[in-house]
Amino acid sequence: ALFICGVVALQFLPWQGNRELHTIKENGEYLLDLINDILDLSKIESGKCEIEQLACSPHQIVGEVSSLMGVRTKAKGLPLDVRFDGPIPDTIHTDPTRLRQILINVVGNAIKFTETGSVQIITRLLDETGEPPKLEFAVTDTGIGITEDSIQKLFSPFTQADGSTTRRFGGTGPGLSISKRLVELLGGELSVSSTVGTGSTFFITVATGPLDDVRLIENAVEA
Repeated sequence: ALFICGVVALQFLPWQGNRELHTIKENGEYLLDLINDILDLSKIESGKCEIEQLACSPHQIVGEVSSLMGVRTKAKGLPLDVRFDGPIPDTIHTDPTRLRQILINVVGNAIKFTETGSVQIITRLLDETGEPPKLEFAVTDTGIGITEDSIQKLFSPFTQADGSTTRRFGGTGPGLSISKRLVELLGGELSVSSTVGTGSTFFITVATGPLDDVRLIENAVEA
């Protein structure tokens, strides 16, 4: 509790002109995020993670994630492209807070490992005959890519591709592991396709709930 109060207090200090204080603030924020992730992972593993089922707009959620993560891509000089591929439900039934958390984790990971090129979020409806409808979010980057061996352990907590990756891009965390478990709780899957040196695409699917009376929006633009 004292650590958390200390991090909060740092938000209000005039750190801009003090490099050491700025470093302390950044490290404190990283550790606070890490603690929150560990608490989330603990809840999921113990079966105590509560999932809501609310009517929400996928366009709005993607728009909020794009607005938030766009700050990071701009800082690196990268475009964050958002596209809705085909008709998208006006509303779906899921946990909007958890879906937003998943997208932020996955998009943030894509930005972290991309130095040039772009990051994309492509949303499409998967509505195959005889299968419950799902919404897919494909997060594509032009980053360093992931080896086949590393993909096998990618969703384990506190792992990264290799030691050199950790040294170059920073520490590890359980974000992708949490995301995979949350996606499963939302009735979907999290998978990845990657080519070393070219980039990666993370595929996130979530159940939409019944769409019988839901309007489908054609030619949607970024929310």
